[in-house]
Amino acid sequence: MRVLSPLQTRTGQVAIDGTICVVALVIAYLLRFEGAVPEVAWQQMIGVAPLIVIVRAAVHWSVGIYRVVWRYVGVREALLFVRSVAAVSVVLLALRLLLPVHVWLWRVPISIIILEGLLTFLGMSATRLLRRIVHERHGKPPAPRDSLVPTLLVGAGENALLIAKEAQRHPSFGVKVIGYLDDDRGKFGMEIHGRRVLGAIDDLRRVATQTGAKQIIITSNAIAAARILEINDASRELRLDLRIVPGFFEAIDRGGQAEALREVRIEDLLSREPVSPSMSLEALIGVYGGKRILVTGAGGSIGGELCRQLSMMRPGKLFLLERDENGLFEIHRELKPRLGAACVPVLADITDPKHLEKLFRELQPEVVVHAAAFKHVPVMEQFPAAAVRNNVFGTRSLAELADRHGCESFLLISTDKAVRPTSVMGASKRLAEMVVQLVAQSSKTRFSCVRFGNVLGSRGSVVPIFREQIRNGGPVTVTHPEATRYFMTIPEASNLVLQAATQGRHGEVFLLDMGRPVRIIDLARQMIQLSGTTEERVPIKIIGTRAGEKLYEELRTEEETMAPTTLRKISRLEPQRVDAARLAMTLERLKFLVSGEEHEGVRDVLRELEIGYSQPALPATGEHPVVS
Repeated sequence: MRVLSPLQTRTGQVAIDGTICVVALVIAYLLRFEGAVPEVAWQQMIGVAPLIVIVRAAVHWSVGIYRVVWRYVGVREALLFVRSVAAVSVVLLALRLLLPVHVWLWRVPISIIILEGLLTFLGMSATRLLRRIVHERHGKPPAPRDSLVPTLLVGAGENALLIAKEAQRHPSFGVKVIGYLDDDRGKFGMEIHGRRVLGAIDDLRRVATQTGAKQIIITSNAIAAARILEINDASRELRLDLRIVPGFFEAIDRGGQAEALREVRIEDLLSREPVSPSMSLEALIGVYGGKRILVTGAGGSIGGELCRQLSMMRPGKLFLLERDENGLFEIHRELKPRLGAACVPVLADITDPKHLEKLFRELQPEVVVHAAAFKHVPVMEQFPAAAVRNNVFGTRSLAELADRHGCESFLLISTDKAVRPTSVMGASKRLAEMVVQLVAQSSKTRFSCVRFGNVLGSRGSVVPIFREQIRNGGPVTVTHPEATRYFMTIPEASNLVLQAATQGRHGEVFLLDMGRPVRIIDLARQMIQLSGTTEERVPIKIIGTRAGEKLYEELRTEEETMAPTTLRKISRLEPQRVDAARLAMTLERLKFLVSGEEHEGVRDVLRELEIGYSQPALPATGEHPVVS
């Protein structure tokens, strides 16, 4: 069977549409004159018909009607079709009303113009609808009935409708939608794509038993954590498979290629109501596309995620700077198929200023995203000199090089632990913010800092440690029953970071909306429940706070003025004036102490800074999870 080319298919559709226009015009005349069309009207119709056909075809082609794949048509495409058909009818009406009486050819009766437009729209729509019906019914061989899994959809919104449609179009999806559950009582008994809303989420056990469901799909990202846990428990009790639709940021993280459905994760319990970003992928491509971008810490959790998202923004070059050989190998291996030669690995240490100078001369980056840092609180309490060497002096070297080599922008990834720090790590990151703000005062480079809290699933963070402890049968170790933290998913945080970086000018600090803080002990309990076990089997053990650890984190001090930005979920802190002479003297003292590994001396200098740094508590004994 010969397959038609796209051009042949479009040409054929133009011919069909032209025929429909002629037929619609003839029927319009017959209706207008009740079947007895005068000779002069026939002559008028014969004269007008070719022009209407040509004009309609030209308008349809110009607005993209013939580029639309009608088997996937939506509201946007339907409105495009309505506008295209109506535009020609409006022109005909204008000619009818404005032209002199003696120009009889274009003085077509108004009723005929209206009828012709309506009949043309109906005829053209019908041919496309017929093609869609034929495709959906006969385009693919039907799947065996026993291969389709009877499925209840939780949530009767847009996502549920999309899943129902895809399940019908693509039997290979393996889903047979048998009904919906939704807490909106106004939807009870209503039908969506041929299936009814059978009750509320609380009715899951009853409905699943009555319908013989074998699978549950959570279609909404806005369902509360408590409800997801209830659904999870009921699914385990009834031995039903449970899946969830990935969130928005998870999809853009993979360039729209995220898996269609997946298992429920702890991220689904901690995420807030989804809000689409202010800047689309196209807008971010306009900022980062074609640029030479250097990302430090590219092998880490945040740095790697930033690289993944930047790789979707068509960079001219993406330089992956990392000192961990294994981390560099993995992120380069992941991104090279997507970017090819534009993905460049750079094995380097940010604390080596001479090597960095050489790299900046060779690579000439236009954008620097600085994510490299020592982040683990208890480790940095033992090695303050290393924390300052990496987090402060590494940042200073990069910021000064970005200024000296004329980079367009420089972004520092900071942390909520920099606010009234009780740890060396937090104090070093606050000092890094001050270094960036100092360099920004006299630079043409756009500098900015982004401050946010914990990210879920990053290396060495609480979630993977809890997961491992649960897998080993416990105990799950929590430092304090009242300890709270802010949490974000890595894709969401990274996307907001890249948006915030477009706003920076003079070293401003940007805050990400982290939602409400979460108690660590509640997180532990949710993870235990989500894993299908209980606290009786996997106990929680309180082991005491660690050196430098706060019970709760803050995102700003009272002295820092916060203002909204034009971007959702992002606020701006106006930079506080940095005393250049005093900071330079402090850095010189720290440089001497760091070179001599004088840990207590480093702590003393950090305490003298007016950043609210206080002496950390004595280390607790025992094994601790790293809540970083």
